[in-house]
Amino acid sequence: MPLPEFTKHSDGTIDICAGEIKLQKIIPFVNEEPILPFLIKTENNNVRFETETGVITYSVSSCKDELILSTAIEGFDGIHDIEPVGLAVLSGADRVYFQGFGMEGPSGFRDIDDKLIRSHGIIGLAGNTTAAALYTTDQHKYSAQFSVRRRESMYSSENILSAGINLEGTRRADDGVLELPELHIICGDNVIECMRRGAEAIAAEMGARTCMDPGYHWCSWYYHYENMSQTALEKMLCTADEQTADFPDFNYIQLDAGYTSHIGDWLDFNQRYPDGLGKAAETIIDRGFAAGIWIAPFMVGDESALYREHPDWVLHNKDGSPYVRFRSYTEPKIWGNTDNDYYVIDITHPEASAYLRSVFAKLREWGFTLYKIDFILWGMIDSSKVIRYDNSKTSVMILREMLAMIREATGEESYLLCSIAPFMPCLGYADGMRIASDMGAQWTEGAFGPANLLQELPYDNYFNNIFWQNDPDSVILRDFATHLTEDETWSIALLQAMSGGIITTSDPVQKLSESRRGLLEFIKPDKRVSAGMPFLMDGREEIVITHQLSDWNLLYVLN
Repeated sequence: MPLPEFTKHSDGTIDICAGEIKLQKIIPFVNEEPILPFLIKTENNNVRFETETGVITYSVSSCKDELILSTAIEGFDGIHDIEPVGLAVLSGADRVYFQGFGMEGPSGFRDIDDKLIRSHGIIGLAGNTTAAALYTTDQHKYSAQFSVRRRESMYSSENILSAGINLEGTRRADDGVLELPELHIICGDNVIECMRRGAEAIAAEMGARTCMDPGYHWCSWYYHYENMSQTALEKMLCTADEQTADFPDFNYIQLDAGYTSHIGDWLDFNQRYPDGLGKAAETIIDRGFAAGIWIAPFMVGDESALYREHPDWVLHNKDGSPYVRFRSYTEPKIWGNTDNDYYVIDITHPEASAYLRSVFAKLREWGFTLYKIDFILWGMIDSSKVIRYDNSKTSVMILREMLAMIREATGEESYLLCSIAPFMPCLGYADGMRIASDMGAQWTEGAFGPANLLQELPYDNYFNNIFWQNDPDSVILRDFATHLTEDETWSIALLQAMSGGIITTSDPVQKLSESRRGLLEFIKPDKRVSAGMPFLMDGREEIVITHQLSDWNLLYVLN
């Protein structure tokens, strides 16, 4: 496959050609509008646009088998977003592989039509004989977004593509020259392979963590929910101690939500844990397991001591009122807490950051080594929309500062399982990542069923065990307290195992039937694997997964 090529024109626009796929009339946009330069200079591989408010410079280079578009800006003030590629004419590709922002997507593969297709961090383009991927490897400070749609007029129809970087209004005119994340373009014969190569390049740049053992955990949520307690824990693990040979050798026993009196007061325990979380961790460790804990560090309940004593530690609206991210006024109250309004902690406030650091340090001191960090998406509040202690940083920077603090406080040896999270900003910190919505003990198109899992698992598979190990969510194996049939139970369990993702369950394993216990043992991951999905782009209703092994092959088909 030839190296992508580019052509520059005297009007400053450039064209990029990746086999049969072409992007033409590329020009930068600022705040969703094309720039109006009074002077354009073209020299070698550079194009310089001078406007009344600032300067934008393109630089095109090649490295190995990819083309790189670098963009620098100087001057300008209050830019919210900039599109190095604004409404470029796309030809030679009629289908798009799009990546969702984070958990639940939507991710997928579809034809280009007049409905806008958005993709985050990376996008795949598929033509008849050529495929391409466009992506930014640098995810440290800004979020990158791609969009594609068909634009129709009375006399013509054309596909257009944009690639933008969200600065969230943090750019100031006197900030000097700002180098935006580089846009990489690669081409090949297969769009999935292009996406995988792009994922590998992003992972290398961001220092993705794939050093931990494959995930095989027990989590309290999907059977006990918020009612898990010290008594229930001791009952389960004491039984396990008596039946050590039969109890699965989970990596971690993880306690989920329900242990705190108010969200935000993470070290203030309710009646379910009368001796505190330190005692719970000790109980788990004494039985030979590693201890895990759920926590949602960005969340603050309105009745918490944290908010009552430090109302300045949360985000505020532009009018000075507290920024409310979620409300829980009617039954059932979320997690059984009495909080009504839920705020977002301001991690840029040094005292708020120090408080959370002390929480994670204490959890580590008690012996927890897995941290299920939930509602990370709450950290991605656009800095132009709220008031923070320090409003000079983008939400990507802020979220990564939180994760860096957690990693430092808990240690390199800890396992960070991220949930309800944007994908790209978590790279380099997450060991596991939830990709789909909550599973439940039913097969339904609504909430708490496999519908979202069946959509997201195949299309997020290209980065599984490259960015981190994907977590499709817990496997429901019990043959009691469930609406799942035998076939449905086995289908979902084998799908998650064949995908190479994390395997967790919440079922009381001592109560499982012999066949379901056998299934739990059978799907235990013993190494990191990369699944093949040979028909993913064909639009088939079936999910087909293959593994080519040294001694035999595996084939999975879900209709």
